[in-house]
Amino acid sequence: MKLSRKKHFHTTSFNMTPMIDIVFLLIIFFMTVSQITRTVDHPIELPHVTDGDTKSETATITINIGPEGDVIVAGQKRTLQDVSRVLQARLEKMDNDPDRLRIQIRCDKNCLAGNVNKLVNRLSEMGFRKVRCAVADQ
Repeated sequence: MKLSRKKHFHTTSFNMTPMIDIVFLLIIFFMTVSQITRTVDHPIELPHVTDGDTKSETATITINIGPEGDVIVAGQKRTLQDVSRVLQARLEKMDNDPDRLRIQIRCDKNCLAGNVNKLVNRLSEMGFRKVRCAVADQ
């Protein structure tokens, strides 16, 4: 009696589904990028800068707030009204352009947030929209 074993041939198949997904994602990516570059490359006539228009010097004023809420500018303890006068004088030197005057606030970590809020509200009333707050690295 002859016992024969049938030989089973296993064919390996390659799953194409993930590759098709990647191809579709690449097509979507390139279509999106081509649309963005068309909007950025829209031809417009830009203004030219002359030598007289390059006056864009900036100044930085650092305002320190101590742990008790003391406001210190240029090494002197000041009230919020004094700070407003100092900033207004600096603004006049900068052609009343608040964007050319950088404000940096440094406050003690034990300072109450209400003191900082009062100062920021005063700065907002004066037209300052960009104020930096300093923090320490760990």
